[in-house]
Amino acid sequence: MAGAEASSVITGRNPIAYSASNPLMLFIIQLLIIVCLCRGLHVVVRRLHQPMVISEIIGGILLGPTVLGRWQAFATNVFPPESLTNLNLVSSFGLVLFLFMVGLELDPRILKRNFHRSLVISLAGIVLPFGLGVATSYALYTKLMDSQGSFATFLLFCGVAMAITAFPVLARILTEQNLLKTTVGSIAISAAAIDDV
Repeated sequence: MAGAEASSVITGRNPIAYSASNPLMLFIIQLLIIVCLCRGLHVVVRRLHQPMVISEIIGGILLGPTVLGRWQAFATNVFPPESLTNLNLVSSFGLVLFLFMVGLELDPRILKRNFHRSLVISLAGIVLPFGLGVATSYALYTKLMDSQGSFATFLLFCGVAMAITAFPVLARILTEQNLLKTTVGSIAISAAAIDDV
């Protein structure tokens, strides 16, 4: 009991100080900040008729190294690098569970019936963006890479970056709009899956 008392907030322990032996306190505070910020942003983006996932993307940008992560006190105290392992583990686990639940909701009969449509939409969704990415890579290579690194690797990276689908984001939007069990939703999610594969 004395050990628990010595490490409490009452005795002066900083609640956001990371402790490898007890990371739960900081994890809960990080989770509260993330959820409250995303919910608060959703109040704003909902008026623009945007789904919840958009506020989560904006929240990630705000809490990441682009905005608040530049503020050293925030980055080292609230999101210290050693605590990000636990946060990444839980977020990856949640994403896998969400995608598993999406897979359970899909009707295999609709997927099988619309396979050819999904394949055509998927190929159309890959070829044009990949071509645009390859065309862009010619212009960007000399400006960004300073002739360092392989041009073929840069070309492939630009093409793939333009052609892939943000599968979890699409799944969230379709789920939130109750479109996942419809024919259009199943074709869209199937085409996205084929794209990413």
